[in-house]
Amino acid sequence: MNTNFQRSLLANKQIIKLFNQYIILSIVFFAHLLICTTTHCQTAIASAGGYVSTSSTAAGISLSYTVGETNTQTLSSPSHMLTQGFQQPYRMHLNLKAFIEGYYVGSNTMENVLYNQGVTATSGNECDSITVQLRQAGSPYTLVSETKHILQTNGQLSFNGTAAIGQAYYIIIKSRNIVETWSANPVMFNENTFYDFTTDANKAYGNNQSQVAIGVWALYSGDLNADENVDLLDLGDIETDINNFEFGYFASDINGDGNVDLLDAPIVENNINGFVYSRHP
Repeated sequence: MNTNFQRSLLANKQIIKLFNQYIILSIVFFAHLLICTTTHCQTAIASAGGYVSTSSTAAGISLSYTVGETNTQTLSSPSHMLTQGFQQPYRMHLNLKAFIEGYYVGSNTMENVLYNQGVTATSGNECDSITVQLRQAGSPYTLVSETKHILQTNGQLSFNGTAAIGQAYYIIIKSRNIVETWSANPVMFNENTFYDFTTDANKAYGNNQSQVAIGVWALYSGDLNADENVDLLDLGDIETDINNFEFGYFASDINGDGNVDLLDAPIVENNINGFVYSRHP
């Protein structure tokens, strides 16, 4: 009897231990569920699939879905977000088109600047490197993404990046000798997003572009010191490099022909007289 009693007591202790573990796990699970219903949990977007949203209800619902994976969805409202299933990080694809005023040579083409300036050994379709930023649509317009890419001579640029699908962002273009330019409005991002600055001045915030041909618009050239203005300080940099007979990879080579000379000054002088500066929220 004593042995049976001891075995029974041991079994009871194991049952109690398992029960306590179950209670602890249950508390942790429900605490996590409570946090998810009161704050925003981590969000992931499907690597293959899409995104849809609706405002047909007062709260509104957004849904991301996958193809060839376990059914997955993200349901959200102004105060709640719930992700179900398994998801992989989603990388959006952005296609841009923009011309740079000083490099434009006509027929929707720009100079092969990197070749002219000795950066690339063979002539190709590469114009110059630019920085592309994505910023949130509302104040304080927080930086979401910043990447550097090569703009082609036809003004096109295509790359993969990270952005929340179904969200709107300002697209900003910067470079070594252009005026920082923002998209006219926040752009809604989907799996494949396209934005063309070249079709009208109003594709840039504040209509801040230069008409380089009939129906063709380009980003202003001439801001060499990146202070968001084209002024006498920029012209001074050009004059210094002209006097030094500079050639090669120089921001002061406004027309991108590989030399800093008198041909680079007129565009900057015109933009100084036009009081050109960066316009953005």
